[in-house]
Parts: sequence; C-alpha cells; structure tokens
Amino acid sequence: GAAPSLVWEPLREPGCGGAIVSLSVSPHDAAHLVSGGDMLGTAVSFDGGENWRPGLGLPSYEMASVTFHPMKTNVVWIGSCMGPFVSTDGGRSWESRRRGMPPPSRGRYTAIVEKILVDTDTPGRLLAFGGSSRRWSRCGTTGAVWASDNDGGDWRRVGTLTKDGFTTNGVEGVNIIKAWKGADGRYHAFADEAGWFISSDRGKTWVRRQVEGIPTHLASVTTHPIETGIVWAVAAPRNAEGCLLPGGLYRSTDGGRTFQPGDGGIRKTADANPNLMSHFADIEISPLPPHRMYVSDMSWHSTAIWTSDDGGRSWRKGADRKSIATACFAGPGCRLAASPADARTAYAYNSEYVLKTVDGGRTWTDMTALRPDVAKPDNWRGRGWNGWCSKAIVFNPYRRGQSVVQMMDAGRGWISDDGLQSWHYAKGDASPWLGGVTAAFSRDGSVYLTTGQFGANNGVAVSRDGGATWRVRQGAPHGLPEADAGEYGGVWADPDRGCRAFVILKDGLYRTEDGGETWKKDETAATTGDFAEDPTHPGRFYVRNAQGVFETDDWRDFRPLGLPGESDGRIACDGRGRVLVCRGRTGDATRRGLWRYDPRTKEWTRLHGETLAYAVAADPSDPARIILTTADNPYHDFAGGHGVWISADDGTTWARANDGLHVRRLTCVAFDPFDPELVVAGTGGGGFVRARWPKNRIEQP
Repeated sequence: GAAPSLVWEPLREPGCGGAIVSLSVSPHDAAHLVSGGDMLGTAVSFDGGENWRPGLGLPSYEMASVTFHPMKTNVVWIGSCMGPFVSTDGGRSWESRRRGMPPPSRGRYTAIVEKILVDTDTPGRLLAFGGSSRRWSRCGTTGAVWASDNDGGDWRRVGTLTKDGFTTNGVEGVNIIKAWKGADGRYHAFADEAGWFISSDRGKTWVRRQVEGIPTHLASVTTHPIETGIVWAVAAPRNAEGCLLPGGLYRSTDGGRTFQPGDGGIRKTADANPNLMSHFADIEISPLPPHRMYVSDMSWHSTAIWTSDDGGRSWRKGADRKSIATACFAGPGCRLAASPADARTAYAYNSEYVLKTVDGGRTWTDMTALRPDVAKPDNWRGRGWNGWCSKAIVFNPYRRGQSVVQMMDAGRGWISDDGLQSWHYAKGDASPWLGGVTAAFSRDGSVYLTTGQFGANNGVAVSRDGGATWRVRQGAPHGLPEADAGEYGGVWADPDRGCRAFVILKDGLYRTEDGGETWKKDETAATTGDFAEDPTHPGRFYVRNAQGVFETDDWRDFRPLGLPGESDGRIACDGRGRVLVCRGRTGDATRRGLWRYDPRTKEWTRLHGETLAYAVAADPSDPARIILTTADNPYHDFAGGHGVWISADDGTTWARANDGLHVRRLTCVAFDPFDPELVVAGTGGGGFVRARWPKNRIEQP
C-alpha cells in the first residue's frame, strides 16, 4: 500500500504511569540512558533524561533489565518476558535474539529473560538468565541459565538454578531477579526462592552461597564494584515472636560469609500491614569514589531515598514525598541506578516517574515530567517516557484547546487547557489511584469524570467551573454506590444544562439534576452498557452490551438493531448518525471486525475484518475519514494488536498507519473537533500518542 500519511509521536502527558522496571546509564556516554517497563516497552534518552523517545520494533512490551555492551558503543541488550532483545542503534529500535530458546507463542510466554551479561573475556560470549524482577510471570524456562558464543545468534541452555541448587536438567527453576559480574571476575545471580548463587567458571556451573548473621531470608545481594571483600545484603521484614519487624541492610567484609547490620541512621517504620512496613528492594553502589550508596525505603508511609558517603556507616535522607516535586503522587519508593561516569549522578525509578540527582542524592528532579511555565506550578508536561494504560481521550466540543485524558492507576483526570501543551490534575478529595474511565462536558463549563478499575471506583468527579476546581461524590450520602460496587462506565452531560447528567455503573444508570451533588438510580432504565449519542438526533443513544446493540430515546424502550454482542470493543456514532461498532478479541471470529449500522437503511455493513478491532472514531467534519485501532491483552510473546487502520473513503479501502507507533495495543482514539486533522490515540501501556492526518491525502489500500 501507500506510505503512511501520518506519523505518531508521544502526546507528552505527565508522568509515566506504568512500572518502570529498569534504567541503565551507558558506560560510553553519561547522557545516554535506556529504560524499560512492565507493559511499557522501552525508552531511550540522549540528554540525561531531559527528553525520551520510545523504542520501536518490539512484538510485545513486558521488559526487564538493560545491559550496555562494555565495548560496543551502540549495542544494548534488554531482557523481557519475550526473551532477549538487542539494539544496535543505542536503543532506538530492537530485534529479537532468542534462537535456541523455546519457540515464541501467541498464547503465552515461553522464554522469560531478566538479564543478559556480556563476557568481556571471550568475544561474542553472552549469558542470559530466566526470571522477572517485576515478578510479572513465570514459564518453563524460569531459572534457566543460557549461553551464546556468537553474540546472541544462537543460545544453548547451560542449566537451571533451583531451590536445591544448580542442575543441568531443563526443569523449571527459581525466579532470577538479578545477575551481574563481580569485581573478582566471578558471576553472580540472585533468585527469589533460593537466594545467592556464584559461578567461578564463567557461568558453566553455579554454587548456592549460604550466609550467616541475617535473621531472616534475603531479598537481594550486591557486591562492591571495586572492593572484592565487601558485600551488601537486603533482608526482608521478619516475624519475631508474633511481631512483624522491618527489613534491613547488612554488610559483609569477608566476601559474604558473615554479615553485620549496616543501616544505622535509617529511620524505619514497623507496621502490621506489609505495605506500610519499611522494606528495601536493593542497594546501589556507585563504581566511582567515594562509592556513594543509595537505598530506598519502599514503604507507602515512610518511603524515602537514603544515601551514604562513608560505606554505610551513616545514612542521610535525600528524598521523601514532601521534598520532591513530581507530576504524579507516589512517594520515592524506587529502584536506583548510579552513573558510571559521574560520582554525583544517579537515577531512581518506580511505577510513576524517574528521578535524577546530580548532587549525590541531596536533591532529586522529576525526569518524566516538567513544569513548562513556572507561573503555573500545577501544570506539567511529559518528557516522552509514558507508560499509562489509556482509557479515554475526550476533547471538549464547546471549548477549543481543552481536553481530558483518562488512564488507569494514578491517571484519573489529567486536563489540558492549552491545546495539549501542558496538563493539570483534577484535584479532589478522593484517592488519586483506582484510575479514570471517561469524561463529558457541557457548554456552561461543567465537566464530569468517571473512575474505577479492577471492580472498584473512586466516585464521580465534578467541576462546574471548566475544570478549575473539583469535588468528588461517592456513596450513599450522594445517592451513589460505594467504592466496591464496581467501576463506572460512560457518562453523559446535558450540553445546555450542565446540572443534568447521568453515569453508568454495572447495576444501572444514575442521574443528577443538581450538578452532581445528589444522584438517583433510574429504576426505569431497562439496560445499560457502552453507549454513543447520535449527533444528528440529540437525546438518541446507541447502546452496546453483551446482549447486542440497541437504540433508545429515553433509556426505557430499547430497539434491538440485530448485531450480536459477544465480542469486546467500543461504539461510536459518526456525523451522519451512523453507528460504528468494534467487535474484536473474543466471540465468533467470523463476525469480528468493524461494523456500521445505517439507520436510514436499517442495515449492518462489515467495513473491516480486523479480528482485534477495539476502538473507532470518525472525523466530525468528514465522516468518510475513519480511524480504527486494535488491542490485545499482554501475557504472550506476540502482542496481537495490529496498530491503526485508516480509511479516507468511507470504509471502502483501508491502509495501515503505524509509523512511529511503539505500542500497537490501542484502547481509545479521537479527533480534535476544532482541528480534525489532529488525532490522539491511547495505548494499553505506552501512554497517548498524537498524529496529523491531512485531509487532502487519499489513502491507498
């Protein structure tokens, strides 16, 4: 077909929003960073994190640890749930290198790899380790140690790390969460269920190391980058006579045979709730003098980054929730990476952002978002490393330049008032987590946001002043269900009377007549589901649910339109009043695809046979221009999403439009009604992307 006429680029909404699981600094260039996430794919920065770009070419997006080749400047390896990947252009693009491992599957993971190590003593030799530090998933190769003698062109299984030690049998073993080469030239690995392993023969055989002086099981081990006798261990929280005690840090000076406490000065929190108990994931030690050490308390309450300049004899707090300015809300419970080129520079990363210090841990800066205008401290702009699981992009049809993006987790209600240049959060009295679903606007400045994920919700957020201030309404005092009643679905607001709105929950439809202060369940509403309003017939709605597709003018009488409803997918209505329905992922494959209903002929037409069709939008100024996105769930080697399809001739012919698209699972899409050549789409794990689709371009199939 023709070359793509639109090129996708990150929207740059604030924060990351997905769990960043790795970040590494190039030993060749301190400004060169590569990072990976649990559903995010990868990102690369060439200016120390000021700006990021997504990595391209991945078949799925559940990543693990990064390894820069110590001799080859632009060669980078990364582990993943889909096996090892290599980049020869510094992290801009990736290729799978898993020949010799189990063949990939479209139904599961078959070769999960956490880390790849380069054997600097033997050109072309690599080691790969089976596991996931994110604890994302397991497979038959968990615990495996692999070797390659031709730069990853072919792999052979050396053996497996198990609870009982090392075996050459090809059994499923323990989950390897880290692997590294020590200062003494030996190889090390650490696994959840079995602890610390050491190889003295370049990875051919492994011995499980027993330790003394630690009163509970190990959570991690780190060897000193220069001094071979010094080893640090992280101990997990422990139960002592019925009392749960915090985790701790321990230091060894005899190569790890015996350990003594080494966390003096770190203020720790004890709590019966493990999430509120002080615990640590790992220790980072700078390879440069004075070998500054970093550790992070992962507790939700006492979360902080601690730094030591004297080998762990004393610690100082460098960051806590009050001392850092970030777009997102989590405290600095982070994993850490020290720069190999600058003793004062290090990075910290978690599920919402990346932090950077250039003064040895005394101050930290958000490297996933920035404030573009110091006069507007609540406004943020992303730097290009985004990992949100997107739910909706909604443009305000009555106010040019205003839009809302809704995402899972801490992504409830980020609003732009300046044409997608910066974003501010819809502040309210509810928790920022549990995600957002969608939004609705009125001409008088009323805005309604629905929330929820994983069977729970945070109520309905309402603004009556164009998004400047917010209140959240939830539960019986306001006539709404409680948090555990499920997640909200769609929302509608009266275009001319913003005090009138309704929201959808799994048990029915709830209406408000007073601007969201009180709500009442509409007992006459016969059914609910995903819906779209007919722009040519105000008050007419088309509803899609498990029973099919229906037309209603009052939510009491529903006219079935004849399309079965067994598949996933979204519904939309174009500027001619025609109904667009995506039917993908589940159900009868012969009936999947994009379907359109014309109320004048009362007939359905299958516009596209895409079996993973999920979201659709039509240009509000020209309904013949249609954009279709596809989506699939994770947990297999190949993400099934095929990306984006576009048609400029009313669905007669279609062309792929994936140029620049780093994640091909897309869950929502919309045209800007004031600038219909601008399209924004949301991915399932890579945040939002934008592209311009010129109207004068005729697509070729």
